[in-house]
Amino acid sequence: MSISDLDSHRVGGAGAADGPAQVLARAATAVRELDETMWAAQSDAGLVGVVEAVEALRSALAAVQAGAVAEADARCLAKDQLHYGSTGDWLTHLAGLRKGGGKRVTDRAHALTGPLAATRRAMAAGRVSPEQADVICEAVDALPSGAPVRRRGETALLIHATSLDASDLARAGRHLVHVVDPDAHERRLERRLDRDERASHLGRTLSIASDGAGGVRLQGRGSAEDGALLKAALLPLTRPAPSAGAAVGDEAGRPTTDPTDHGARLWDALVQTAHHALSTALLPDDHGAPARLTVTTTLTALRQGLPADDPTDRDPTGRDPGSDPGAGEAGIGLTGDGTELSAATIRRMACDAEIIPAVLGSRGEVLDVGRARRLVTPTIWVALILRDRHCAFPSCARPPVMCQAHHITAWSAGGLTKLSNLVLLCGHHHRVVHHTPWEVRLSPVDHRPEFRAPPKPDVEQPWIRQRPRRT
Repeated sequence: MSISDLDSHRVGGAGAADGPAQVLARAATAVRELDETMWAAQSDAGLVGVVEAVEALRSALAAVQAGAVAEADARCLAKDQLHYGSTGDWLTHLAGLRKGGGKRVTDRAHALTGPLAATRRAMAAGRVSPEQADVICEAVDALPSGAPVRRRGETALLIHATSLDASDLARAGRHLVHVVDPDAHERRLERRLDRDERASHLGRTLSIASDGAGGVRLQGRGSAEDGALLKAALLPLTRPAPSAGAAVGDEAGRPTTDPTDHGARLWDALVQTAHHALSTALLPDDHGAPARLTVTTTLTALRQGLPADDPTDRDPTGRDPGSDPGAGEAGIGLTGDGTELSAATIRRMACDAEIIPAVLGSRGEVLDVGRARRLVTPTIWVALILRDRHCAFPSCARPPVMCQAHHITAWSAGGLTKLSNLVLLCGHHHRVVHHTPWEVRLSPVDHRPEFRAPPKPDVEQPWIRQRPRRT
């Protein structure tokens, strides 16, 4: 095929048959015309529907692209006909990607048109996003060779993709590797975390410079250990404060809230901590009251580096039934805000900080909740964090420092303050459960929180833990 032949088959080319390129050209024209839509005139349901349709279309286009790119690369069209160095170079230039982006698109296309064809079909159906497809490709590629193992891994991740975003799916993917090859995965994970933490520590820096407008700008970086300590010290001070009119509410009678955004509150917390450090009588080299962290790990992970649990007790993604991806993963610990720390770092931090050891069994049950010497948080709060890990509302992951303990049976109705009557909810979802028909309960099977959406006509809503990404 010559260059002129290719040109005649481009979108809108003269004499071209009514093939895929022309279908896409008409679709692109119709979509461009939607940019003139007066969005302010659309209904709430209409706007939600548009956003959902755009995401479904974006996924379908990525599936179509995978098929076309894989075939174009197999024919060497970019090199032989368009005179690029590779298909990756062509795509990088064509799509305006970052260097190397075209090669990643090409590699993904071959995976999605080959062994991971089920993922491509799920993208075409709008059930899997391009970002999730990247995660699945990477996770399955890390599995031991063997078609049956990789097919099972892909199937498990496709199931979880219906409710998890790409970040949580990547965490489930890491568990997938751990389940099928636990010893090798644990060694790799521990080495990677140790290596990254050493590099982050050596590259630590902080600068405070004038911004040229009467203020200052902070810029810095450090290790995960440093970040965990900073968050432990600052996040408790960032709780939104009621505004001046909160006592009386707004004109509609609704309570008013703190208008300050999280970034501003975090800055105020840093300044407040600095004021406290300058006003304390302790000398700078005195540790004083060290930061308190809750670090979640597994009992077996604390015993001579053994695998965190028996893979036969896990589902195909390596998760405890009803728990979060990544909770109690071998070789690492999780802080209350979700920061992953290596076992070596946890041992080192135990020398300088009051660590609240939260030890779990192989199925995530609480075996022991330790106490710091001057622990302020009640043990029941620590146990609640261990069970729920973050806001338990479906598809919310706000950390415990932003959450409150909600009584499932209200205190005013005789509900007791005990773990079996509590659920961890962020401020927003705490209000949702109190002021809307959303319901919450602890599952009669594993005693973990699950929720039921407001009823719809002739539709019985199920109890869920993850909201489907698409309705």
